[in-house]
Amino acid sequence: MPRGVYIEGNPRITRVITAFRKEFGPDFRFRGESHDFWELVCVIKGHISVAADSRIFELKKGQAILHTPMQFHNITALGYDNSEIAVFTFTGENIPEIGNQVCEIQDISKVKQLAESARKNYNFDNSICITEPLDESGNHLVYAKRLELFLLELALGLGYEGQTVSQRAKNYSIIVNTLNANVERRLTVTELAKECNMSSINLQKTFSYYAGIGVMEYFNRIKMNRAAEYLKGGLSVKETAHILGFEDQNYFSTVFKRITGHAPTDFGRKLSAEEGKRVYNSYR
Repeated sequence: MPRGVYIEGNPRITRVITAFRKEFGPDFRFRGESHDFWELVCVIKGHISVAADSRIFELKKGQAILHTPMQFHNITALGYDNSEIAVFTFTGENIPEIGNQVCEIQDISKVKQLAESARKNYNFDNSICITEPLDESGNHLVYAKRLELFLLELALGLGYEGQTVSQRAKNYSIIVNTLNANVERRLTVTELAKECNMSSINLQKTFSYYAGIGVMEYFNRIKMNRAAEYLKGGLSVKETAHILGFEDQNYFSTVFKRITGHAPTDFGRKLSAEEGKRVYNSYR
């Protein structure tokens, strides 16, 4: 009697959120963001720089990078020509462990077909955010399966460490790692610069160049990510604010709501796909 082989660990897309292509000029910079779903960035043409937490990667035509949920990331155009990217975001299970790697795309036409398949099978809001299947035929499931297959193909030994090793990129990594190591402290730019052995001006220019936001704004974002963990773990708002260096609980709540879109008292409620759309405004 044939026993067969159990198939385990297959990726499964559980929610599709965005799918779009965008062409931009050499001065393009996407302001850094983080969100609670996966994001796949594929370069169709041109040359871009991508921040992924403390690392900086450079991608050229035919390369891709997968951002894990809650990873801070941004995109900066490089070179003198236009670039074009395709971006796919989703939630899922058993997603291949190819984060923080530059992956080679064997056939760039598959990226274009993925974007086209999404357009044929889903309704969109503002040409970026998927709202619902186009019809009840079930054809929209094909797109999800194609995306799952594409992720598997990227994972089949095609990834490599493509981290940029310039001194400027190294300095950016030092800044981010220092912020993460001191997330429970109250740091000024001057104090941070001293910790990183940089001048305040050089620190701010380096960080803004790669992240697209100010260093103190980024510091507050990682503080709020940590705050969410503490709140979900059962700490009170007052306790959380104190641990993260906020003397004023009301100010902490204001910052938390500005960054997450929710009051700290109700952050345990899962964010909806509709609420997640706001992070894509800078692409338009």
